[in-house]
Formats: sequence, C-alpha cells, structure tokens
Amino acid sequence: MMSSFILTFASYLGASESSIRLLLSLLSGYPLAWLYRSPLMYNRPLAVKHTFFTLTGLFLCYFNFGYNVFHSLVQHITVYFLLKLTGGTKFSVAFAFVYNTLYLVLGYWFTLEDKNESYIISWTMPHCVLTLRLTAVAFDIYDGQKRPVPKDAQDSALFSCPTLLELLGQSYCFGGFLVGPQYCMRRYLNFVSGEYSNPITKGPPDSLLPAFKRFMLGVIYIGLYQIVYIFISDEYLLSSAFQERGLLFKCAVLIVWGKTCLNKYIGSWLLAEGSIIYMGLSFNGVDNNNVAQWDACTNIKVRQLECGSTLHNYIHCFNCNTNLWMARYLFKRLRFLGSKTLSQSCTLLYLAVWHGVYSGYYVCFFLEFVYTTCERQVEDLMQRKELKTALSSPVLKCLIFLGQKIFSSFLISFALVSFSLLSMEKWFSVYASMNYIGFILPAIILPVCSILRFAFPKSLMQNGVHSGTSRDKKED
Repeated sequence: MMSSFILTFASYLGASESSIRLLLSLLSGYPLAWLYRSPLMYNRPLAVKHTFFTLTGLFLCYFNFGYNVFHSLVQHITVYFLLKLTGGTKFSVAFAFVYNTLYLVLGYWFTLEDKNESYIISWTMPHCVLTLRLTAVAFDIYDGQKRPVPKDAQDSALFSCPTLLELLGQSYCFGGFLVGPQYCMRRYLNFVSGEYSNPITKGPPDSLLPAFKRFMLGVIYIGLYQIVYIFISDEYLLSSAFQERGLLFKCAVLIVWGKTCLNKYIGSWLLAEGSIIYMGLSFNGVDNNNVAQWDACTNIKVRQLECGSTLHNYIHCFNCNTNLWMARYLFKRLRFLGSKTLSQSCTLLYLAVWHGVYSGYYVCFFLEFVYTTCERQVEDLMQRKELKTALSSPVLKCLIFLGQKIFSSFLISFALVSFSLLSMEKWFSVYASMNYIGFILPAIILPVCSILRFAFPKSLMQNGVHSGTSRDKKED
C-alpha cells in the first residue's frame, strides 16, 4: 500500500519514486526529533539514545534502499575494528581513508548499469556522507594522540576510540544520515550527553522557531525547483528546442536552469538542517546579546548565497560542511606538497572522485578550479590603484556588482551542466551547442589579465611594507 501511494504521489508531481521516498524521509526527521525531545527519550541513558538513532536511521535506509543497507553496516564494522586495533596511528588514518573511498568508488562503478548514464538516488548517496564521517573519526582519534592537540582540531579531536554503538548512532542519526551535513563525533557525543540542553530547565533546547524557519525555507526552495523544472529541465537542454536557439538565449536559460538545479540541493539541506536544529544538535553557543546560535551544522548560507556576486561566495556558502571537511582533513594536511595550488588541485580531484565516476564530475571541478583562478586574477587586477580609483563611482560599483552576479551565475551554471548530465555524450552536446563559451572565456581572461598587470603595476605602497604585511597575514 505504501509503495502504491508513493508511486501515485510521484506520478502526480512528475517526480521519481526514489525522490519522493527521500523527501518523506527528510520530513520524517521532524516527528522523530519531536520524539527524541519527549520525556520518553530525552533523559534516557546514553545507550538508549544511541540505539534510537541507530534503529531509526536503519529503518530510513531500508525504506529508501532496501537490503542495500548492508553496505553501511559492513563499513561500520570494518572501521570500528580498525580503530579498536590501530586507532591513533598513521596506519589507521591511511587505511580508513583508502578503504572508505575505495568502497564508495566500487559502489559507484557497480551501480553504473542501474543508473543508465543518468543520476538516480541509490545507496551510494548516503554512503558518500558516511565515507567522510567514518574517515573523519580516524583522523580525530589520530589528532587526539598528539601533544599538544593541533589548534584546528581542538573541537573535534577524540582521546579514545568510540564504541560501535556510538559510531552507529552518529552515522545513522536521521538528521544528517541521508544528505548530510557533516558533523564530527565529538559534537554528536556532546549532544547526546546533554551539553546542548536548556541551561535552566536541563531539558530540550528552545529551538522550535529557528527549526521552523529552516523548514519553511526548505519547502520554498523545493517548491521553486519543482515548478521551474517543469519548464526548464535537463531534458530541455538536450532538446532541439534549446540547441537551435541563439547563444544569448541559451546563456539566459542556462542561468535559470543552474539556479533551479541548485535549489534542489539547497531545499534538501534546509529540510535536513531544520530537524537537526529542532533536536538540538546544531547548537553553536550564544552571541554577544546572549541569543542562541543554531548554525553549527549549517550546510547552506542562504542570505550570503543569494546576495553574493562572486564564485568565491558561491563556493563558501554552498555545501559548507563538506567544504569544511575537505579543508580540515585534506587540504590543510597536504601542506607537505609545498604548494597551495597543488593542494587545491588534489582536493578538487578527491572531491570529484567522492561524487562519482562519471566524466561530468571531473569536468565540473576542473572548471571550478579554472574559474576561481580567473576570478582571483581579476580581483587582484581591480585592486590596482589606477583601476580602483576609476571604478570607485557608486553607479559603477552597482553595475560591477550586477555584472559579477550575472557572470558568476552563468559560470556556475555552465559547470553544473557536466555535473548534472554526467555522461560525456550529454554534456558535450550542450557545450558544443553553446560554442564552448565556458571554455573560451577563461582562455581569454587569463592572458588579458597578465597583460593588464604590466599596464597597471602595483604602486610602491602596495609593493612595500604594506603589501609585505598583507602577504605575511595571508601566509599565517
């Protein structure tokens, strides 16, 4: 009966059965959070809480992916025994990193036939979240053995190996199991032990209103995605109706399509975050006015994303906790390479592998690297004294902001074509119909910026003490 209802509902909305199951699972986080906050569960022993999160997460996993739930169980058991036997050593970190990543990649490879050259929701979706979570535990135990504990690991380092029940409870916690966000084991243990409880009543925190706000935002973004996608879908980009139009029309449509594509992820993360806030896991202290902050598990900074105008802004406001994971556990630990560019390249390569084996992922993150490099070059050029003075007019600033907003939105959308269409046959046809403009633009911008840097050299003040101080601060 449930399957029949879901199929009927999915058909009515024009969505797939798997996406409806995912949506229902995300929405179920709210009644489950209410149950956790109730006297029936909130003040129970820690083992009961871990069991509650484990069983509810396993049910949601089975509801979405059936018997493929065994993949995550195998992963937990293997990593637990690894950490129990060798936790805190470099071997445990290396083995966890390679094993978790390899299991995920093999999962992607063996589900390629099922996906039929297009993305469908399968067990590999929550497994990519699990891969980072279990790998992070190995890193955190390793950091906890160091003396002193590294500064950037003060809040995440673990001083002993978690129990298997703790490991399962953190991973299967319904708020972050399916689509994220990432949060460290230390935060989860603090949460279940009551550190984020109401300091006066010692009961559940007063988080209903901030949770409701994220829930409503999530509903709005999912609704916008569903409405616009009816008219501008992935299939439309591949149709003759799109490919036979002029280049400017295609660019305009691509911007709308790209924003719609992002709305799908934004809405899902907001729905998940709302349930996390409601149960109290997202507590992040209080501000100067003694107002509780609920952004510790924020995966999307909505206001900054919508009001920003640069690629840098998009990257740092979108999928925040995954970006933080990549920075903390990968990028910063590649310092031994001696090059930020090389470290960034390796991080983006891993990010592509983590997403899947389709060529579209690698093209997307390659374009991200190229586009952000171009943006840094342009920003550096615009800080030259002559250009900065010439562009200081309020009217010009408004026009520049608008131009940046449109241009960065187009570049993000262009890169998302390969990310969404996945197979080379599909994304290549769209890029070809647009005359490869997203590849040509950086090929023009980079040499032009190099020429203009000679025409507008840095002033003596910039090259002197002030610029040296600035460089020192950046290096720090």
